[in-house]
Amino acid sequence: MIFHTMRTYKKSPLINTWLQRGGSRRENNPNRFSGILIGRTLTLLLLPVTLAFSIMAQETVTIPKSRLEELQRKEAELNSLKGDLKATKGENLQLKKQHQEDSIKISSAPTPMATHVSPPIASLPPLTTGEIVDAMELANYYRADAAAADHRFRKHTLRVQGEISAFEKPPFIRDYRILLKTADREIRLVCEMNPPEQYDAMFTVKHGSELVGQASGRNRVPIAKVGDKVIIEGQCRGLSDAAVKLSGCEVKSIH
Repeated sequence: MIFHTMRTYKKSPLINTWLQRGGSRRENNPNRFSGILIGRTLTLLLLPVTLAFSIMAQETVTIPKSRLEELQRKEAELNSLKGDLKATKGENLQLKKQHQEDSIKISSAPTPMATHVSPPIASLPPLTTGEIVDAMELANYYRADAAAADHRFRKHTLRVQGEISAFEKPPFIRDYRILLKTADREIRLVCEMNPPEQYDAMFTVKHGSELVGQASGRNRVPIAKVGDKVIIEGQCRGLSDAAVKLSGCEVKSIH
């Protein structure tokens, strides 16, 4: 690199003029010329190092110790919050899974039946005309002893009091059936109804939970719905196909 610089000086007219004017001084003090040349060379060599240190100094930021401690504390708090958030997400997932499992258990669990204890049928007084009989008791008697229940109730006109649990409406016919709630799902109490004369058609609405009647050219009229308390009069026909049946029934009261 030094020799290349010296060759450049020889080719430059300005350098040649300077050398001609100071030639005698160079010849008298050659060490001075060499020192100048070496100094300039060192300056060129140290220039990149100086620039590198300058860049490094620009990238380094000096902050007070209190500020550094504050930043470290905030970083620790942020990491703690991240951990809490992760734990909360895990708990939420677990709770959601538990809720789904509980919902499945509840939906699959059988609906508990109402409990009803009836007095022994032999202890009852003779049945009288127009006497109101509880629907749950009537079903219990037939389930416990169908023969004894037939002896007391069959072919008698009864007024049965109970809660509507469902409707049955066969297609294409006007007749329908009202089912009353019993204490045992293994036995049903079915009232075969005579359709009211003022209606030309009877059918259920709201997914079978409500019974309505309709006359020609008139609006639908609600008659009864599941959960209503009713008194139904009809003739007891005894137990058949796990159902206590009453025929020729008529609703006497509903509330």
